[in-house]
Amino acid sequence: AFTTPCGSYTGFLGQAPLGTLNTAEVDEFLSQPRTAQLVTMYPTGTPHVAPVWFLWDNGRALVMAGRSTVKIRNIRGNPSVSLCVPTADRPYSFVTVEGTASITDRGLEDMVRRTCVLYDGDERGAEFAAELLAEDRLILIVISPVRFISWKEDEENG
Repeated sequence: AFTTPCGSYTGFLGQAPLGTLNTAEVDEFLSQPRTAQLVTMYPTGTPHVAPVWFLWDNGRALVMAGRSTVKIRNIRGNPSVSLCVPTADRPYSFVTVEGTASITDRGLEDMVRRTCVLYDGDERGAEFAAELLAEDRLILIVISPVRFISWKEDEENG
């Protein structure tokens, strides 16, 4: 494994990684509107993976979720989670945030509005946030990082 300021990476087939992101690059990367995969654990130990929108806020990942979803039930039983955030196009990069999740209502409305605007733009984002909040079925997942894993493809050799 290779250790960086942002975490560690094992590399493909034991080879050194082509590049890792530094702390500033991780913050910038996570501030972009990218669909992430949230991994929680069923009580049986089987992973559950769900695509989510998230907001990177003061070093924490904020995720909105329905109150009765599988991910919320899983977090109540085991708060250890991973959030994998990849790029869709070359040069490929990803950041995985491993951490502890907590569930709260505090700051939910602001987070939903900010997230929807980030992903959908000002007008559509505000409309979508209003629709979601009117349903009163959401809750906020706050992921406090324990470890980061990052990788970026070499742009010249990608």
